[in-house]
Amino acid sequence: HYYITNNLRKYTMPPEDTNDGQELVQQDYKLIKDSSPMKIDIKNDDQDESENDLEVIRKQLNYPLDKDPNWFLSVLLGFQQYLILFGSTFAIAVILAPSLCVESNVVVKGILLNTMFVMCGLATMVQIFFGTRLPIVQSGSFVYFAVAKGILSKEPCKDVYYVIDEDGNNGTQTWDPDWKLRMTELQGNLMLASLFQMALGAFGLVGLLLKVIGPITITVLISLLGLCLAGEAVKMASLNWGISLLMVVLVTIFSEYLKNVPVPVPTVSFNISKKIKCGVAWLKLFSTLSIMISLTLVWSLCAILTVTDVLPQDDPARIINITSAIDATNWLYFPYPGQFGTPQVSLGGFIGFIAAVIGGMIESLGDYFACAKLAGAPPPPRYALNRGIMMEGVGCFLTGLCGPGVGVTSYSENIAAIGLTKVGSRRVMFCGAVVVLLMGVIGKLGVLFASIPGPIIGGMYLVMFGVVAAVGISNLRFVDMTSSRNIFVLGISLYMGIVIPMWSGQIMDDPEKVKAIKTGNKEFDQLVAVVLSSGMIVGSSISCFLDNTLPGTDKERGITGYRLASEDCTDKELLEKIYREPVMEYFANKLPILRKLPFVPALK
Repeated sequence: HYYITNNLRKYTMPPEDTNDGQELVQQDYKLIKDSSPMKIDIKNDDQDESENDLEVIRKQLNYPLDKDPNWFLSVLLGFQQYLILFGSTFAIAVILAPSLCVESNVVVKGILLNTMFVMCGLATMVQIFFGTRLPIVQSGSFVYFAVAKGILSKEPCKDVYYVIDEDGNNGTQTWDPDWKLRMTELQGNLMLASLFQMALGAFGLVGLLLKVIGPITITVLISLLGLCLAGEAVKMASLNWGISLLMVVLVTIFSEYLKNVPVPVPTVSFNISKKIKCGVAWLKLFSTLSIMISLTLVWSLCAILTVTDVLPQDDPARIINITSAIDATNWLYFPYPGQFGTPQVSLGGFIGFIAAVIGGMIESLGDYFACAKLAGAPPPPRYALNRGIMMEGVGCFLTGLCGPGVGVTSYSENIAAIGLTKVGSRRVMFCGAVVVLLMGVIGKLGVLFASIPGPIIGGMYLVMFGVVAAVGISNLRFVDMTSSRNIFVLGISLYMGIVIPMWSGQIMDDPEKVKAIKTGNKEFDQLVAVVLSSGMIVGSSISCFLDNTLPGTDKERGITGYRLASEDCTDKELLEKIYREPVMEYFANKLPILRKLPFVPALK
């Protein structure tokens, strides 16, 4: 290979069988070797390019990871992170209500929403201070909900529940008075599975797991999350297709067609002389707040159509009167361990959540490297990855301990916001975590958001679940899709991940209608039913097995292209400044033997 620079003369190669050609090549090669500033060592070139890329990214950022804006600006940017987080967290909390048989109880839905926000805030703080120390947000994941829905489907909800009021009179209601028993099963299994995740990080087993999970398996796992939740989207959207499709149209317009349209926003700044200066900033708010803007507009439209009686009395799109529910809710709500009862454990639920933990962990590992790059930080070293997975397990344990029984993982949308705002500050993410926590503590706010009509939620599902499936498919860019081997693995895995849960009957509205599992042992039947009801577990297991047993090169499988970034970084001072955790560093200095642990860095 020759590096041809501008200072070299142009020439036409003579035929290969002439000596003149060989002499000319030798002359030009000597000239290139003596005059070209480029290095012949390809490995050194790649390292220099990697370092240059990091320097370029840090210069482009307004605030890289190790630089912080003032507290006032940090709070504003943190609130923006909360708005980005709101859509997914709200959706997971509300979509859990029908499986808990409390869809008609606005107060309970508000409790679920408040608890979810508080746990996301706490988990984010744990990750920022004790985990990877990257500016990364922790949020509820649909990976866990897919498993939770399979567990809760063992006992279908009833149309009417007979209850006895405080005066001893018989009555009926449309939500299960024993819904907390359902919740405790989710909590116990999640807590147990989170211990497995903590162990993977603590013992440094993350690298071993990555050796058997390739891009095809990741594609199947993430894509089936969106595809298997299509039934929930259809169920909610079919309540009023007009309202749901309007939500889809508005989100599409704001997030895609108007994403580059700036909006004037008033600003206030303070200089050294403490003079107030007002101005206008042009921000791309449509893309950042597309879900919030669309939700507000459609929600307002539903309110107008309700007041004017355009919508029939029994239309689910009508705004219900929640005055009594708000009055019955305290202003402040603090989730606490055991608030729903003593956590319960089942074998089927535990196995299901183990698969969810692995899926969430794979997603987070990719997010760690993406976040580091966008925030102007070197690729996270192995000990930071292990520590991040371990602390993510701690976050899942907290959500199991206090509720709502759905684990947390890194939230990709907030990472994308770093690239848009050019702000990768750790302080900003901390402020965002505080805002999320405070919003969760306000009890009446949770009830208000929980009263959003079902068709609006259905419209959000149509967009979000479709995007989740597409994110999974995007991993195929590393895979050779001209290979019949890969087409076979992908096709079989996806299709079996859809049809087997349908056959098991557990994802249907009436599981009693189809008895898929009959072995004579009730406990074993429930175990198999829970495992087979999750398309994510079925599809990813088949994909992982086939991808590792069928003949194929690493390049063909996409392993080469998907390989995680190198841990090499010549700026050791920056690496230590970003990733070394002060508390663990203190104890490691006191007890040097702790540096043998996979999540503690070696001596400088």
